[in-house]
Amino acid sequence: MKIYARLKGVAAALLVAGTGTAFAADVHQHGLAHAAVVVEGATLSVSFRAPLMDVLGTERPPGDAASRARYRDRLQRLSAPLPAPAAQCELSAETRTTVDTLFPASESHHGHEHGHEHNHEHGHQDVEAEWVFQCDTPKELTSVTLRFLDTFSGLTTEVVTLLPAGQGALRLAPGDTRIPLE
Repeated sequence: MKIYARLKGVAAALLVAGTGTAFAADVHQHGLAHAAVVVEGATLSVSFRAPLMDVLGTERPPGDAASRARYRDRLQRLSAPLPAPAAQCELSAETRTTVDTLFPASESHHGHEHGHEHNHEHGHQDVEAEWVFQCDTPKELTSVTLRFLDTFSGLTTEVVTLLPAGQGALRLAPGDTRIPLE
């Protein structure tokens, strides 16, 4: 995603300086998600990335239509973040990983051997989402809540922020959903 790629270097620098640990954005670690929050003028951008296993509960392609529907339902639970209401933000763009981008339909309809052939390709994929909001009163943007983290409550989320006041990094413990922007 655009924001995620742009923040890799910033995230590494912030987390190394702030916590003494390196931020390996390309390392796939179950139980660990990454988020970025950028406020530029009246625009709020939020990106999120998590291992496929932590969202779907599996890394295997769907074997039938019922599995595909369950996967689609799980991915739909990655709902848009909730900016602080006082900021009066409206969602203007959304990009999310879908079942079809993860597992094109043609792959799941081939034989048993074909599925195993692709397990290595699908085995360590991530789910990604990006949302862009336009805010009427960005000075009131004091937090962003990732409501879907209640659903995926086993995730620890590393968050990088780029705000008018400066850059920051924090870690949301499993079950935490609120990112303070103050």
